[in-house]
Amino acid sequence: MTKKYNSPWETGSLFICTKCGVKYNQPNLAEELKGDMRKDLKSREEHTKVRVITSGCLGVCYPEEQTFAYMPTEGKTEVYTTALDKNQALSDLKEFVQKKINS
Repeated sequence: MTKKYNSPWETGSLFICTKCGVKYNQPNLAEELKGDMRKDLKSREEHTKVRVITSGCLGVCYPEEQTFAYMPTEGKTEVYTTALDKNQALSDLKEFVQKKINS
C-alpha cells in the first residue's frame, strides 16, 4: 500500500539538469547553480519554500542552454531553459524562483 505525504517544501522543487553543462564543457554548472541557489534562499530564510536539486536529463535539450524544471507542491511540472552562462542562468533562476514564492 502506498502512502501520500505532504511536501516539506511550501512552494515546490527546482530540478537543474546535470547533462546540459556536461555537453558544452561546463560539467559542474548544475552543481554550482544548485549551491548558489541554496545559499541565496537560505540568506533570505526561504530555503524551506523551494527544494533545489540536480537531475539527470529532463528531455528538453537545446544547444547552449541550461534546462531546469519546477515541480510545484500543487499543480503540473513546468520545464524551461535558460542561458548556459552561469551568471545569466543564476540570475534567471533567482528571478524565476522568487516569482514562484511570491505567487
